[in-house]
Amino acid sequence: MAPPSALVTGATGFIGGRLVAHLVDHGWTVRACGRRPRPDSLPAPAEYQAVDLAGGEDLAGLFGGVTHLFHLAGASSSTSDQAEMDRSNVVGTERLLAAAPPGQLERMVHMSSTSVYGEEEQLPSPVSEDVEVHPSRGYGKAKWRTEQVVQEAGRAGLPVVVLRPVSVYGPGNVKLLASAILDVAIERFSGAREVPVPAQPVEQRLVHIDDLLRATVHVARAEGAVSRTFNVVDERYPSSHEIARLLAGHLDVDVTLADDADAMAPSYEARQAVHAAMVSEGLAPHILLTRERFRFLRKSNRNNRLSTDALRATGFRFERTDLDASIGDTIDWYRGQRWIL
Repeated sequence: MAPPSALVTGATGFIGGRLVAHLVDHGWTVRACGRRPRPDSLPAPAEYQAVDLAGGEDLAGLFGGVTHLFHLAGASSSTSDQAEMDRSNVVGTERLLAAAPPGQLERMVHMSSTSVYGEEEQLPSPVSEDVEVHPSRGYGKAKWRTEQVVQEAGRAGLPVVVLRPVSVYGPGNVKLLASAILDVAIERFSGAREVPVPAQPVEQRLVHIDDLLRATVHVARAEGAVSRTFNVVDERYPSSHEIARLLAGHLDVDVTLADDADAMAPSYEARQAVHAAMVSEGLAPHILLTRERFRFLRKSNRNNRLSTDALRATGFRFERTDLDASIGDTIDWYRGQRWIL
């Protein structure tokens, strides 16, 4: 029997690139595409084509011999304005699905986001996938419109599955938790032995990249997954204090809880200067330096808790649930790549 053949869109992104490697490692034939030139990190066996899904190019050639489509392409709110998010997510998906040969694909897995639930309207907790969503930000609205495009294709006969992951962390990530790790590393590099953290705790939600990759491939083949949507989140919800202490512990500093942590912390300009000094000493500046210090650890969401009953009912089990070990492995990887010093 011939191995399954995947088309992975968005392969120049963090999750897409890791998915390509994961599929190749598990015996898949992979064709990947993205808007940028081929990344050096993509495994050699993977075929690659640079293409703008929302442009005027003919996309039919992407599907030659493909049995499974993993659609991860789409601009995020951290790198694009609203017009580009709508173009890249919604228009790109419309054009991609219009080019898919009828009856060829055994499964399409679309990577959406829990941002579709929104943060302004209180939803039942834990939030299940069948609630009425209320996206409140531009990214969530673009993702929701994209989901509707995918579901319309599903009603027309395409075997679709939608995944809604939370904040993804792990080796290779450059945003969110990675930025918080960089913030601690900057203050440690400057000589600080304690990092001030806001005294008010915020509940966090995370999923390790390894578990997201496993879930993605699992629903691509699991019976009963077609036409369904699945939240993907580690159901342990650590506080911002717990995460800050884990980061600090692995970087050999302490945490101080303070009502006015910002007054005790270095300014953005001071952090920029230290970051520049780190670059001069060999830092590879891939991780996003945010203007707001510890931005990820401050983000609260009234719809934070999500149900994973649907995903677990398919037989999937999370494996990277030891947060201390997983964060430690991630920090070790950043050190090895000199993404932090």
